[in-house]
Amino acid sequence: MNTNKMNGSTFNELLEYGYKNLLAHLKIINDLNVFPVPDGDTGTNMKLTYQNGLKTISDENAPVHIIADEFARGMLFGARGNSGVLTSQYFRGFADSVKGKKEITVSDFKDAMVAAYKNAYKACADVAEGTILTVARESIEEAIPSIREEDTFDSFFTKVVNFMRVSLDNTPNLLPVLKENGVVDSGGKGLLTIYEGFLAFVTGQEITVEGEELNKNNESKSSIDYSAFNENSVLEFGYCTEFLLQLLVSKINIAEFDIDEFTKWMLNHGESLVCFQTGTIVKVHIHTKKPYEVIEYAQKFGEFVSFKMENMALQHNSLLEEDKKRQQERKKFAVVAIAQGDGIIDLFQNQLHTDMVINGGTTMNTSVAEMIDAFKYVNADEIILLPNETNMIKAAEQAAELFKESKVYVVPTHNLQEGYSALNMHLGDEQNGEEVYENLKMGAESVLPLIVFKSGKDAKINGKVAPKGSYVGSKNHKLLAYAPRRTAATLRLLAKVPDIKEREIVYIIYGQMVEEEAALELASAINETYPNLEVTLINGKQDVYDLLIGIY
Repeated sequence: MNTNKMNGSTFNELLEYGYKNLLAHLKIINDLNVFPVPDGDTGTNMKLTYQNGLKTISDENAPVHIIADEFARGMLFGARGNSGVLTSQYFRGFADSVKGKKEITVSDFKDAMVAAYKNAYKACADVAEGTILTVARESIEEAIPSIREEDTFDSFFTKVVNFMRVSLDNTPNLLPVLKENGVVDSGGKGLLTIYEGFLAFVTGQEITVEGEELNKNNESKSSIDYSAFNENSVLEFGYCTEFLLQLLVSKINIAEFDIDEFTKWMLNHGESLVCFQTGTIVKVHIHTKKPYEVIEYAQKFGEFVSFKMENMALQHNSLLEEDKKRQQERKKFAVVAIAQGDGIIDLFQNQLHTDMVINGGTTMNTSVAEMIDAFKYVNADEIILLPNETNMIKAAEQAAELFKESKVYVVPTHNLQEGYSALNMHLGDEQNGEEVYENLKMGAESVLPLIVFKSGKDAKINGKVAPKGSYVGSKNHKLLAYAPRRTAATLRLLAKVPDIKEREIVYIIYGQMVEEEAALELASAINETYPNLEVTLINGKQDVYDLLIGIY
């Protein structure tokens, strides 16, 4: 692309090439996971986050600033895992930088990349260098001195990608765990892959995606049953109405726009409301029998960037049932937990005072939007969320910040053991959400979590190599012990706990790969070795980790 200007249509194609290249290298990015359990999902998280951004773009020929804003907003709600959240914050900073620009120049793109990495850093309370943040920052800061006024996008992206590769190759020197495992940072690799896609686009290179169709929506389209609403029907459910409203200075003083008053009016004219403001854009989802009233009111403040309306009688029965459920009476507080494994989900849902359990799937990849849907479903003044996975905490905090209808507390549970221990402190007789939050936080902090799993690749432990297929014991993602058999690995792991003989209780949540007989034999071996420990077995039916262990 021998030009230094880019319009909205071209910018949209550029973004799509970034996604296409991400798909083409997805397995490579996932395989960079330093932890030897088969749950490498950095690439998948980035793909799903990026995909949701593309899906949100309503007009592929719109000005650059509108496409950038919609893309960033879609990523924000589709963000999954740390890598997804940081990528969404990166492109949020980018979009803020190009605000109001119908076209962008090389200089604009350069400035937007600086704003992008700064926004991503701002979103991370505990910055670790040697990650995607470093690659985002170093690539543009190192490139800036070499950028010239006569640079085209072709030469610009060539420089940026070259510096990005250098930065990525250096990540093992900044993070010892990367060097120990002989890999570069997976999130940084993902960002480089996106920019290599940008470079391929501007230089006219083709990208081949094998094994997966390039479909940015990636959703199965179900046919609508129009017989569900005919000449004899009565409008029962109303219209599912969604729109993005661009506030306009020609209609109002945007600085004085009151989103709370706007939301209050909407609440009086419909149900299942989601309403929030991002910059000068207002997002609304509402079920109403009189959409014309909603439209007329909204147009007092601006005009629609996108608009969708559907007779809810034509939607799937399952969706209609969910909407009915959401009309439950509002509660003072509710607890939402993310979990994986049929046994764990059943335990959380039916025995531990949890109002809703989100099935996070094999790798606990729950999006911000899915969390917000859960918040709407439980319908409470105060909501306490247990992410139960280190990689989900940032996404949980982002969902809590975006949801304005309730006060949302995030208990920073890093694993299911902490989540289980937290819920055991929820007695159900608390007076308010803050009290529930404090109890759950105390419970989470009281347990020592350990895991045992079958290694998906060779792993280094204390200078020795645990071969692929051996059983590995870990604490806080630090590998401590291994053995050819699960029971031996567990006993060696427990021996690494300094005060194990002073501990009193151990519970073991065993996965679907562990037979009940094997779990009983393990409990017996622990009792024989550590008579002081009271062992409790829970059939969690999770499908990644053999054993999730909690010690008190």
